[in-house]
Amino acid sequence: MAETIARFGKSMPKSISVVHYGPDGAQVALTGKATYAEVSDTGAKVQYKSSLAGGAPHAQSEVVVDAQGRVQTSTTKLLNTDGSLRKQVSGDYGGLVLNAAGWPASGTAKLSIADPQGKPTDEAALEYAQELFSTYTMTSAGPPGSASRFEIDFSKAKLVGTRLMGGELGISYYSSGSTLTTASRSILTAQGVPSELRSTNYAADGTTVKETVHSDYGGVAFDPRGAIEDGALMIKVYSPQGKEKSASVFRFRDGLLVSRAKLKPGEVIQPVLAAAPKSVPGPWSPNRPADKVSDTTRPDGTLIERRQDWQVPGASNPTPQRSVITGYSTDGTTVIRIIDIDFRAAQFGPSGQPVGGTVISTKFEAGIRASTTNISY
Repeated sequence: MAETIARFGKSMPKSISVVHYGPDGAQVALTGKATYAEVSDTGAKVQYKSSLAGGAPHAQSEVVVDAQGRVQTSTTKLLNTDGSLRKQVSGDYGGLVLNAAGWPASGTAKLSIADPQGKPTDEAALEYAQELFSTYTMTSAGPPGSASRFEIDFSKAKLVGTRLMGGELGISYYSSGSTLTTASRSILTAQGVPSELRSTNYAADGTTVKETVHSDYGGVAFDPRGAIEDGALMIKVYSPQGKEKSASVFRFRDGLLVSRAKLKPGEVIQPVLAAAPKSVPGPWSPNRPADKVSDTTRPDGTLIERRQDWQVPGASNPTPQRSVITGYSTDGTTVIRIIDIDFRAAQFGPSGQPVGGTVISTKFEAGIRASTTNISY
């Protein structure tokens, strides 16, 4: 939502609706609607409600943005499917350093998590480095030295912008402050979901190996939000010497765990076959050069973002027709995102700001459709 304000200036829309897609760019993960409140020269508040693909409630948020459309704080109520409150999350983004195009480059976004009654349960921090996720840390509420801590290391993950596309995540769990309890490697597919999880569990001293665990996700299917939807998850536990201690199968249906059983001798869990890719619109291909091109660069001269604007041919006043904003990784050449903004269904006033109709903005990450936003004026 902040991105929308930044792109369209002070002409506030009447409403905004968003569709977020899963890793295939086709299946709907979430839908959302936004409205603006307390709009002023110093910023605005954005009220945002999101729903699951089937229409069940997902979350309600209020996001505070500054005059440049950059997020400052957020308050989110995460909901159960019946609409009841599941947890509350408050975000503080003042510790983020943004690049010249307004995307996070370094620093930390901080999150405070509470239960439905408002009691604090966890503190989380998402750190950025070199314009990518670096680490995610969640610490449970509790006296110093006794709180548990969960960490995700993105250094070996394949990230294209914010989209996970393979590699692995390093996952660590600490109890009693700094005692390592579990260290894991989550090996990812090209869709950013786990193919397997290899974990080592430690004794109370944090160094002696108690057992190792191998979780095989090859037999499960994931929903567009990355949660297990159907299939069978196989988990094998081994002694420190590598001897198999147990093998279990967890079966899922419609996102719910329906059974747990021991793996039978000789039983094979069939892998889930990847569905044939659906036809999904890709980024727009113009048939003529842009009327205007503007570049945003980093201090080292590499390209952060290129904006190309097309105007309605032959119009008496310059009227926007289409804009394409292309974002680049820190090498200045690898495309990580494309935002295609279609103005053809909008009407513009003498000032050049939208006064009616609809602007359609489609974002692609690594060439895959990530979201479509309809902005009505």
